[in-house]
Amino acid sequence: MRINTMARRKFNRTEEPFQMAPMIDMVFLLLVFFMTVSTLAKDARPELDLPRSATATIPETAPPKHIITVKQEQGDYAYFWSNQQISLDELGQRMLGIRASHSGQIVLRGEPAMPWEICRGLISVCRAAGFSDVVFATFEE
Repeated sequence: MRINTMARRKFNRTEEPFQMAPMIDMVFLLLVFFMTVSTLAKDARPELDLPRSATATIPETAPPKHIITVKQEQGDYAYFWSNQQISLDELGQRMLGIRASHSGQIVLRGEPAMPWEICRGLISVCRAAGFSDVVFATFEE
């Protein structure tokens, strides 16, 4: 008579304790990664003092994604589109390029002392690109 030794064999297995150190390392790596990414993804619009208005209201919907910023630098005015400095001609070309996919407002940010001629030129560029809704960014009084 033959006895099956496989059925009677006992396996001596000891369970390994759960290792917390690698998990803590991964959590800290993820934390550092997300802190770095969120810092890089911040909206880096040029800083300026917006004009104040008694009739300014906070919009109920999210602001439009296309913002033109005009800032005086070294006696001349610089134009920023998507936080990138460009010329007025390039601004018109980019606006023509996005017109087919974007319908809505263009926000114009400028300092309180910005001359009307600069505003008029920007409105003309917006109109030539097919945008008819230009909003001036202001602070509430």
